[in-house]
Amino acid sequence: MPLVPEYIQNLKPYVPGRSIEAIKKEYGLKKIYKLASNENPLGPSPKAVDAMIKAMSGINRYPDMGALELREKLAKKCNVQTENVAVGNGSEGILANILRCFLCDKDEMLSSETTFIGFRVLAMGRENRFIEVPMQGDTYKFDLDAIADSVNENTKIIYLCNPNNPTGTIYTKKEFDEFMKRIPEKVLVIIDEAYYEYAKASDEYPDSLIYKYDNVITLRTFSKIYGIAGARVGYGFAHEELVQNIMKVKLPFEPSNLAQAGAIAALDDDEFVKKALDVHKKGYQYLTDEFGKMNLNWIPSYSNFVMIDFGTEEKVNFINENLLKEGIIIRPLKPFGLPHCIRITVGLEEENAAFIEWLKNLI
Repeated sequence: MPLVPEYIQNLKPYVPGRSIEAIKKEYGLKKIYKLASNENPLGPSPKAVDAMIKAMSGINRYPDMGALELREKLAKKCNVQTENVAVGNGSEGILANILRCFLCDKDEMLSSETTFIGFRVLAMGRENRFIEVPMQGDTYKFDLDAIADSVNENTKIIYLCNPNNPTGTIYTKKEFDEFMKRIPEKVLVIIDEAYYEYAKASDEYPDSLIYKYDNVITLRTFSKIYGIAGARVGYGFAHEELVQNIMKVKLPFEPSNLAQAGAIAALDDDEFVKKALDVHKKGYQYLTDEFGKMNLNWIPSYSNFVMIDFGTEEKVNFINENLLKEGIIIRPLKPFGLPHCIRITVGLEEENAAFIEWLKNLI
C-alpha cells in the first residue's frame, strides 16, 4: 500500500511567477521589472513597515493566537462584529482552513475553469470531488447559471473569485443576486475579493459584505493594495458560527507577530492606499491605450492587472522568453488553463513604459 494517496501523487503544485533573483542570475541582468505577480509596485505601506520593525523586539514571544486586536480593527473598519472576522496566513491559508473545517467524505467542490490556481491546488489536494465549469465563451467571465446548474445533493462548497484572477473580469450585482436565489443554504459560497479595493468603485461590482447570507464567506487580503504580500495576512468575513469553526482548525499561531503588527498599522494608511490607487489608474489607462494602438485582444480588468489573449501558446512563449532577456517578467497563463494568454501587473510609469517599448519591438 503506497504511503502517498494517488490524488496527492497526481497533484500539480502551485507554481508562482519567477523571482527577480532567479532572472538576474539566469540572464546576467542588473535591473528587473517584475510585472508578473500582481504585487503593489509602490512597495509596502510605510506604516506597516514601521510597525513591523517595532514588533521585531518581541519575536521571542508567540503571537496572539486569536489575533484579537487585528480582528477588532477589521470589524470596526468593515462595520461587522469581531465574531464575524477570521484571519490566516494569506487568503490561501483561510481557504485551506475552510476546506479542512467543512468538507466530509462525499462532499463536492464547485468552481469555474481558469480561475485562481491556488484554490484549484487546494481542492485537488483533497480526496473530495472537484468540478470545474467552463467560462462564458470568449468573454472570460464566470458562467454563474452553469455553476448553479451543476449544484447537486453532494455540493458543499462553491468558490468564486471576484474580480477573477487571472482574467480581471467580474460578475455583476444582478448576476450575483440571481445566482444566490438558486443556491441552497447548505452550500457554502466562498467569495474571494483579493482585488476588492480596485473593483469597489464600479457601480456594477457586488461588494459581498452588503449581503447578509449566512452561507457566504468573503475573503480579502493585505497582499495587494497594502503591499505586504510577503507578510502573508488574509482575512475573511462570515456568520459567527462559521468563523468560530474556521478559527478552531487554523494553525495555532498564525499570522505571525510581525504580520499582525503590519496589518494593524496598514489599516490606518489611507494615504498610501489612495496613492496606490492613483498610480494604478494612470498605469492602467496608459497600458490599455497602448494595447489598443497595437490592436491587441486585451480583456477589460477590474483588478491591478490586465490579461492579453495572443491567440496561440507559441506567441506567448516567444514574447515571454524575449521579455525575460530584457529583464521584464510577465505571467504566461498556461498553468491557469489559458496557454494563449499572458497577465500583466500594472506597474510604475517606468516599468509600464519599458514593457510597452519591448512588446512593440516583438510584435
